[in-house]
Amino acid sequence: MKSIQFANTEEQYRKYADELRSADVQRLAEWAKGQPHLPPITELELMLFLHSNYYDLEAAQRTIECYYSFRTSCKNLFGSRNLEKAAIHTAMDVLDLVILPELTPEGYRVMLAKIVDPDASKFSLSALLTFALMCVDILIWEEGCNNGSILIIDMDGIHLGHLPKLGIFTLKDLLYFIQEGLPIRLKGLHLANVVPFIDRIMTMIRPFMKKELLQMLHLHTKMHTLFPYIPQHLLPLDYGGMAESRKVLRDHLYNHTIECADHLASYDQLKRVDESKRIAKQRTMGNLFGLL
Repeated sequence: MKSIQFANTEEQYRKYADELRSADVQRLAEWAKGQPHLPPITELELMLFLHSNYYDLEAAQRTIECYYSFRTSCKNLFGSRNLEKAAIHTAMDVLDLVILPELTPEGYRVMLAKIVDPDASKFSLSALLTFALMCVDILIWEEGCNNGSILIIDMDGIHLGHLPKLGIFTLKDLLYFIQEGLPIRLKGLHLANVVPFIDRIMTMIRPFMKKELLQMLHLHTKMHTLFPYIPQHLLPLDYGGMAESRKVLRDHLYNHTIECADHLASYDQLKRVDESKRIAKQRTMGNLFGLL
């Protein structure tokens, strides 16, 4: 088993020297130490929270609170993070997830997802997202801060048989975590080769999307309308780009994720909120969503 190669903190300070200051990271660390329910938080993690919130200290504190509380309480996405489980193995066969090797001209990292097995009986949204978030964890820890992230979902291969399996609560959990807890600067969400029933999907997810996320959502009936946002040459060979094929990139990512299985498991055990030590009102799934 290989260990995760965490981004070097000194390099992060040099890369973002104009705004990322050790004094601000230290202030955030002192705040976190004053929250007895939170797990230990590394300097790199603090940097990621601060950078993803454009160096707004209070916003970073809210993201930290959401990140660890949600990962502890949300069984839908973080309850079965075991790469040996059959559901995860099936998810790896159903989904091709790749990280493009080159950044966009703006310095954004691009992730591409596509369903490659159309058999709806094998489709489990929670299992797919559980595995995808494992891959995202490793990417964030190893790359460190970046200018932004873009997600492309190629909907080719999705059909009406998948629609009943798009669980509303799982989608709600995902959108909440992306918008409130994930320490990235999301710059774009692109649905390519959109399906004829996209309106039905949008009706399901729109209530859980903030205005900012809706503004960065783009629907493409074909792939070529995506190219003004992500230059075609950055895409895999399958899409007319110059990167390696989607399958090769997928295998790179999945093999590395499997290699890091032990660290993912230990991280999940360590980074848990202890509600018995929380000073403020206990945070439940209900009030995480502002329902209480």
